[in-house]
This record gives sequence, C-alpha cells and structure tokens, in this order.
Amino acid sequence: MIDTIVNEKEISFNRLEKEIYKIACEKACEALATILEGLDEQIAKSRDKSQYRHKGKRETTLKTLMGEVTFSRVVYKHLDEDGKKSHIFLLDKELGFDTIGLVSTNLAEKIVENATLVSYRNTAKNITELTGQSISHTGAWNVVQALGEKVKEDEEQQVKALESNEIKGKKLEK
Repeated sequence: MIDTIVNEKEISFNRLEKEIYKIACEKACEALATILEGLDEQIAKSRDKSQYRHKGKRETTLKTLMGEVTFSRVVYKHLDEDGKKSHIFLLDKELGFDTIGLVSTNLAEKIVENATLVSYRNTAKNITELTGQSISHTGAWNVVQALGEKVKEDEEQQVKALESNEIKGKKLEK
C-alpha cells in the first residue's frame, strides 16, 4: 500500500499519515490478539484443574482504540460456593476485563469524552475517523448509557457501604 502511494505522481502528507496509522493499528491489533491468546494458554496450563474444567475455546471480537481485535479464549466450567454451575473466562478475570459490551474501556472512555462535547452523530463520526471503528450514533449512545449504568451501580454500592459503616479511610479536611 505504501509503495503505491509513494509511486503516485501527487502524494500528500495527510494521506501518507493516515495509511501508516492504519497499518500500525492493524499490526497492533494482531500483536494484542497474539499476546491475549498466549496469556490464555499460560492460564490454561497453570489453572486449578479441580476447580476449572476446560470446555473449549470461544472466539470473540473486541472493539479497541486500535481497531477490532479478534482472538480465541478458553471457557471453563466452574462450581461456585453454593454448588451452582457457572462458566467463566479466566483470561477476563486475570486481566480484569471491564468492557462495555464488546467495547474496550479505553474506547468507551473516548466515546463518552467525545459525547460530552458534540452530538452522538458527530461522536460516531469522530470515533470512526480516529479509530477506524465503524460505530453508529446509536452505538455511541448505547455505550454512554451502559457506562452510566455502571457508574450508577458503583455509586449505589458505595452508598450501601457507607450506610453500613464498611467504608474505611480518613475524612478529608476542607
């Protein structure tokens, strides 16, 4: 791709910059997928096999700042303390994956940050141009709503902890 651009009669810095950025993001997505799958293999080998039963791999695609990252990870069957069967991705637990649907936290933060400045339609346009992610204005709205729900739940938990005197620390003086 770069060879084609360089050999053109009229070359622009903007186009060259965008193409190199696109290539770098593609390589970064590939590297991230490779690293995630490698970590998942390490976790599979070192897990407590009596607690976590390997149930095969599942492929997922996560939208990130760099683009879409497609990777496979192992799902495990696990019995909780109550004896209830659940399925878990140990990779998610290990890395503290905190996604909004299939959108990474970093991308969700950029969407919310942008949505505070411009309309959802312009947010979608800006995010699509910046990251190469195809996101609609409704998708941007959904991310903002989901993140708002998470914040609401966190605040409700903090209020409950405060009411039951479970909060520790010192009160700051003004």
